[in-house]
Amino acid sequence: MMGENYQGKVCLVTGAARGIGKACAKKFAEYGADVILIDINRQVVEQAAQEIAQAYGCKATPFAVDLSSTDACDGLMREIKEQVGTVNVLANCAGITVSKCLLDVTPADWERVVNVDLRAIWYLSQLFAKQLIAAGKKQGNIVSISSQASKIGEYGNGVYSVSKAGINSLTQVLGLEYAEHGISVSAVCPGYVNTEMVQEVFQTRAPLEGMTPAEYEKTLTGSVPMGRMCEPEEVADLMAFLAGGRANYITGVTVTIAGGKTLI
Repeated sequence: MMGENYQGKVCLVTGAARGIGKACAKKFAEYGADVILIDINRQVVEQAAQEIAQAYGCKATPFAVDLSSTDACDGLMREIKEQVGTVNVLANCAGITVSKCLLDVTPADWERVVNVDLRAIWYLSQLFAKQLIAAGKKQGNIVSISSQASKIGEYGNGVYSVSKAGINSLTQVLGLEYAEHGISVSAVCPGYVNTEMVQEVFQTRAPLEGMTPAEYEKTLTGSVPMGRMCEPEEVADLMAFLAGGRANYITGVTVTIAGGKTLI
């Protein structure tokens, strides 16, 4: 099999019903892993799991979970332990945004985005590490989706930008603290990725800058040196490498995949 070897591994992917998360779940399954798909949308995540199981002949287990609730995260990990066993890879792909200028952001907006985009990653990473340690495992991988918005703040996307910057710092600290347990931690900073979420952003954020969605998309992609959007599969390839074992010495870092947009 070309690419990474995930035989015998169990990979937990959040935000797995669509976009980057689904692409990552498919990539892990293609390389031989059993996958656990997490999303808030039960119907869509169950469809994705069925599709992946049929395509790759693996075990694909869906769970509908609101990751903004720490109690729900606790319950999820208990169910996974009972139904599946020990998880070897955690891929944090779930994310939401709100298209508002910070002058108009409400405390409820702030909490909703930060709880999903940042707090859930910290908490799931903690639960993931604890279950590995309890199982006596000395090797595991955490890889999270950050964003180029963590490095170059985006107009009308402030809460998301702040949350993603937090992921970068969290990744550094987890890399330091989890190294003694054999857990490698990294994050990926994609640019504009061709997903449903980004298409929705074009619709909601364009008016903030006085453009039509088509004009806004053209403006954003025109600022990318490579002149196009990133495809979810390109991000998934990078995620699979970082979490696949050959990159275990890479920890505490974020890797940008943005077509030259940030160059940092």
